[in-house]
Amino acid sequence: MPFIDLLLRNIALPSQTGQYAIAIGGERIVWIGPDRDAPPLRSAHTQVIDGSGMLALPGLTDCHFHLHNGARALGMLRLEDAQSIADLQTRLAAYAATHPHLPWLIGRGWRYRLFADGQAPDRRLLDAVVPDRPVLLTAFDGHTAWANTVALQSAGILGGAETGNPFSVVVIGADGLASGELREAPAMDLVRRVVPPPSEAELRNLLRRALRELAALGLTGVHNMDGDEAQRTRYRDLAAAGELTLRIRLPFSLSPGADPAQIMEWAADARQHVHPFLQTDAVKLFVDGVVEAKTALMLAPYADGSGECGVANYDPAEFVDLITRADAAGLQVCVHAIGDGGVRQTLDAFAAARRANGRRDARHRVEHAEIVDPVDLPRFAALNAIASVQPLHVDFGMDQDNPWWRLVGPQRHRYGFPWRDLLRAGATMALGSDWPVADPDPLRGMQVACTRGKLDFSPPESDFPDQRLTLAEALAGYTTWAAYAGFRERELGRLEAGYLADVILLDRDITAGPPDQIAIARVMLTMVGGKVVFAR
Repeated sequence: MPFIDLLLRNIALPSQTGQYAIAIGGERIVWIGPDRDAPPLRSAHTQVIDGSGMLALPGLTDCHFHLHNGARALGMLRLEDAQSIADLQTRLAAYAATHPHLPWLIGRGWRYRLFADGQAPDRRLLDAVVPDRPVLLTAFDGHTAWANTVALQSAGILGGAETGNPFSVVVIGADGLASGELREAPAMDLVRRVVPPPSEAELRNLLRRALRELAALGLTGVHNMDGDEAQRTRYRDLAAAGELTLRIRLPFSLSPGADPAQIMEWAADARQHVHPFLQTDAVKLFVDGVVEAKTALMLAPYADGSGECGVANYDPAEFVDLITRADAAGLQVCVHAIGDGGVRQTLDAFAAARRANGRRDARHRVEHAEIVDPVDLPRFAALNAIASVQPLHVDFGMDQDNPWWRLVGPQRHRYGFPWRDLLRAGATMALGSDWPVADPDPLRGMQVACTRGKLDFSPPESDFPDQRLTLAEALAGYTTWAAYAGFRERELGRLEAGYLADVILLDRDITAGPPDQIAIARVMLTMVGGKVVFAR
């Protein structure tokens, strides 16, 4: 028996009776079995933790995350709970009064349902509260921003501006001036580029705060769906200092017009720097936007009578070329695709890359896959493409006051969030939250995955598809399936000898109770690589 640094005793395991123990040496599990058979301690320095009969699970990995943006959001005005435009204005006024020193007022989280009566974000609604300082408020999904007049003037775009990308829009009002609504990143960046950035010290302090909060949720890993050189350096520095308490998968973000040489540099760096806490062997692209802003790419027009189908973010040839180059470089490709048209275009590009480069264990990923045409369901398995879905996003579809429900339309509701259909078609699935778009609590994600309703709001006996997951499937989505999605299935996602000692303890057995009680459970201990990073 190898040297034991930590012995976790008196714990419960899913689907097992009796008490168990886990022995940990260094970063890995060296033994697991009945508590009565626990190996004798070989050193007085071995730490012993009594689990008091709590449920032990593998550490949970969120497969779609934005750690940098989420950490920054911790220091902003939070608007997720705003119930009306008037409520938002009240919160903004209070924030402005309590932060008189801030040159810009930055917020995040407002929901599209605030404008359910045909209204739209308008700079004058913000001017009425804060006329003298620039204000920039990003929607909960990060795909639309709302600016006041001073912010638009500061960016030099009050008179309107072209983004150079038909996918992205600076909305022009009836007066011929920018209304304050900015759709998609190139439009939002016209204002964000003049916002004073936080200092590196401020960023790292926010990251440390985020790491503490995420450890308390039982998260031991995230697949961070945006990346650049600055984040790569920052996370490496934190890892070298022993401060990174979360295993991060960091794809490099490729925007339209990206230099293909960046792909090769990123791939070469990923091969050179292999670290147990930071993987960088992937890229991320956005083929489309979101339904709420009508930027998700649809096969048929939106149900509002506009005749619009959304706009692809990339020229089709460039999209295929970037994916083919990344595939040839041995990188995993992750593509944000929400509309059924975006999903099809993504699968087509994966198929083109396979034809060009040959078959390999690429595990390319479709991120979100909110609406999938039935014709495309079996293509996931055929291409070994992973469906990376976010259970809490279904709340948007279930909310009849949210534009998603209205714009998708009843003819396509049955194709929305088709988790069971994807699994039945043989797809591999991974689960996540999209934080800060949604709550990062993985237990809440599991509960929604198991309890969601039907988009036609029909009684349970209707023939409308039941897309719910079982608890075993939902748990796999954050453990074994998540490990597979990140090429770490041989060392993460299971409580087995030889695996990395990423372990959490829950105060109750979520596998024994009803699924609508999953999120009541509390994480009592989180361990990453054999080190306790959170204890309640």
